[in-house]
Amino acid sequence: MPGRGKYVAIMAGLFISLCVVAFASLFAGRYALSAHDVVQILWRGNMPGENQARYSVIFNLRAPRVVAVMLVGGGLAVAGATFQAVLKNALASPDVLGTSSASAFGAALGILLSLPFALSSLLSFLFGVVSLLLVLGICRLKRRQDALTTILSGMIIASLFIAFVSVIKYVADPQDTLPAIVFWLMGSFASVAKAQVYWLIPLFAACYLTIYRLRWNMNILSLGDDEARIAGLNPPRLKILLLIAASLLVSASVSLAGVVGWVGLVIPHLVRSVLGYNHGRLIPASALSGALFLLAIDNIARGATYAEIPIGILTALIGAPLFALLFIMSSKHDHS
Repeated sequence: MPGRGKYVAIMAGLFISLCVVAFASLFAGRYALSAHDVVQILWRGNMPGENQARYSVIFNLRAPRVVAVMLVGGGLAVAGATFQAVLKNALASPDVLGTSSASAFGAALGILLSLPFALSSLLSFLFGVVSLLLVLGICRLKRRQDALTTILSGMIIASLFIAFVSVIKYVADPQDTLPAIVFWLMGSFASVAKAQVYWLIPLFAACYLTIYRLRWNMNILSLGDDEARIAGLNPPRLKILLLIAASLLVSASVSLAGVVGWVGLVIPHLVRSVLGYNHGRLIPASALSGALFLLAIDNIARGATYAEIPIGILTALIGAPLFALLFIMSSKHDHS
């Protein structure tokens, strides 16, 4: 584990890199903007008589998209780190409780019913919450709250909602509705609405602060339930609170951008390999790293080809080899 000075330097580097990439993201797109235009509009705002198109591009399209990408990237990374700590499973990811699958079903249902994008996103979020309630309900009926029961319950709910999504794809119009559903399921920030992003900021902030406030409890919880009880904690209640906060992050992320895989699995492992297992450092570093990672990939998705590439494809193409590299390096370290 690096010392405090090195940790501060890493966090500062991540924060500065995120600011630089976020500013550079304002230039990404088909509508060309000069550095002078961007700086002037950010500094002066919408001045009377100025070019309204440039102001609208920055503040109504690109800035909300940059904020949305950072929220989703950071949210998925923090949720992944939380699931891995609570469930004591290195392979736990934001879809382990079926939240991603349920949110995908909600959005697909909204598209099938030709609902406005805002209502489809709301359905996506609500079904993500429903999936968590179903998982907790199964655990309660089972009268067990251990990691294995929770994971198996999540697998059941995830499989159920994956089947529901398949049903919707089967009955959808192959000329109109089906392509829209498939494209959304691959993940994209192309349809992000300004109002939706800013309404969700308080939710992301509340969930993140809840998890960060419990960071030391997560360190104790990772040692086992018996150690947590000795330390005066209530493991079942703590697990439920953390799972709720993490699942809300996932549900909100899917409602914004569709299904974006690998971020919540790869980023916590990458950060953990550098900073260690202390969640007081792991949680904030995962938030910054996830936001930076997804923002860089979103810029590639917008600029690599004329037609925007679904971001879920790129996160899989980049995340899977990166996770394989981390896995191989950790195996070599274990044998050394």
